[in-house]
Amino acid sequence: MNKVVAAALAAVLLAGCATTAQHKIDPNTVASFQPGVTTTAQVQTALGQPFLVSHTADGGQQWQYVEKHQEVAGDGTPTTGSKVPKYVEKTVSTVLVFNQSGHFVRSSSSAKSKDNNKWPGDLGHLGGGDVQRQGQ
Repeated sequence: MNKVVAAALAAVLLAGCATTAQHKIDPNTVASFQPGVTTTAQVQTALGQPFLVSHTADGGQQWQYVEKHQEVAGDGTPTTGSKVPKYVEKTVSTVLVFNQSGHFVRSSSSAKSKDNNKWPGDLGHLGGGDVQRQGQ
């Protein structure tokens, strides 16, 4: 049964990688955008539909692109009790700012990582949200 669970988990992880990899924002593409020259139409052609569009007080726009992907963590050793490697889930947010005439002004990007090294490798340790039976 453990093999079935591990295979199902691996299939879910691989499916997640396959679907998010299509939305990866290439930093070289963003770096090629020229302030005052590149238009919103050109950006949308290059990057696709943004995750979020917000309007600024001066009549401009901010477009946000968010991508999530998983990378094998560290040395790639499997998670305790399985053959599934440890991974890091990385979220990258890229914000593009446009002026009121629809021309690119600037971009910024931030990344946040979350690893799974505590699950299920640390099953013997209880965390703050874990339930512990009385007397244990």
